[in-house]
Amino acid sequence: MGFGGLYISISGLQASRKSLDTVSHNISNANNPNYVRQSAIHASSSYTRSVDGRFQTGTGVDVIQIRQIRDEFLDMKLRRENASFGYHYAKAQVLGDIEVVFNEITDSGLQKVLDGFWKNWDELSKEADSLTIRGLVHESSVAFAETVNHMSRQLNDIRYNLNKQMLTKAGEVNNILDKIGELNKSVKLVEGENSRMKANDFRDERNALIDRLSELLPITSYENTFGETIISLQGRDIVNGSFISRIDVKNDSKGLGHIYWENSNEKIDLNGLGELAGFIDVRDKSLVEYMNRLDTFVQNLANEINALHSTGIDLEGNRGGDFFVGSGGVINASNIKVNSELSNYNKIAISITGGISDGDIAKGIYEIRNKTIFGEMSTDDYYRDIIFSLGEERKSSRLIAENQGFLINTIDERRQSISAVSLDEEMSDMIKFQHSYTANSRVINAIDEMIDTVVNRVGLVGR
Repeated sequence: MGFGGLYISISGLQASRKSLDTVSHNISNANNPNYVRQSAIHASSSYTRSVDGRFQTGTGVDVIQIRQIRDEFLDMKLRRENASFGYHYAKAQVLGDIEVVFNEITDSGLQKVLDGFWKNWDELSKEADSLTIRGLVHESSVAFAETVNHMSRQLNDIRYNLNKQMLTKAGEVNNILDKIGELNKSVKLVEGENSRMKANDFRDERNALIDRLSELLPITSYENTFGETIISLQGRDIVNGSFISRIDVKNDSKGLGHIYWENSNEKIDLNGLGELAGFIDVRDKSLVEYMNRLDTFVQNLANEINALHSTGIDLEGNRGGDFFVGSGGVINASNIKVNSELSNYNKIAISITGGISDGDIAKGIYEIRNKTIFGEMSTDDYYRDIIFSLGEERKSSRLIAENQGFLINTIDERRQSISAVSLDEEMSDMIKFQHSYTANSRVINAIDEMIDTVVNRVGLVGR
């Protein structure tokens, strides 16, 4: 064993030290949720041949790569499921806010207000000349109008808050795309031509961003031969190396934002996938449906009551007018109110004959409650159907989100079992590489002593 052995031991010393550095790096990132454990890959150095070419001699070991231990198939699967989870999770959260507006689990919901409203009309039909009961009818009618006004405002506020959230999410998407583009540059720079270095920490940061992006949009991604990530949305590249195609947000005539391809008038349809699609679909579909159904409920009910009240005679002998009024001749949940003239309770027209004890119109109004003015449904049935539909839609989205969450957690647990840092494994590797480092050091010491003997002691005998 000569200088060749010295070089071999030095290469082993360097490889062990690099491996110990990798173990140390793993341990220091044990609590980093985005970190993927790394492993130093050892390989034999190139061999040297004897002069006659008959023999080969080893020259030691090299660390050819610091490799991440990850399963890219699990990454792809997780990101595919993320898009469905993000959509239904966002949708369930917003539908929960809409349920709060209808507030039917408490005593202050619209159904409770309607119960009092109908009860007072029933009482008035029995005591048509009672100003006290007329006052209760007026107050319960005002309470009904103010309740649906408030509900309409709240639903409209939710819609514009959803619009703000959509804009925020669109901004988050563009920020993530920009950061991924910068990280692509960093990875390519570190892993330049013929470089043995791996930009693993940059990759961890980039993969965490891609995971988040997959919750917002239904993306697909892969890595090219230069280590850059290519991300596509509906077959179009939104990240390709350092090239970024950001999404644009354009407002419609109502001030509501919609997403388009950058510098294009082509609208992006996310097909019910991703958080962004969840906010947009609830804002433009689900919420609009419940607002329209509430308007239909209020409009039909008001029109039926007005039709009867306008045929009645009040206590002053005058023909009654509209009981409920709106803006521009159209009544809906946002503008309905009780005719201001009826603050004079004598003007509530509930008599057919003009007699002060005649409450037939009040009785007819009370009977509207059970009348099928919404196709085959009564007022109570129609309103309960709104609540039922809302509850079922939210339940469906929440159930899908829970199932997707369970599936994602299962995939992530499998991913973590492969990629997460195990302190027990790292300590085992540390002991192994420490012994290797010590063994190579002893070989170097032995060779050093041998060379010292050969150089300084051989040939001294006989002098």
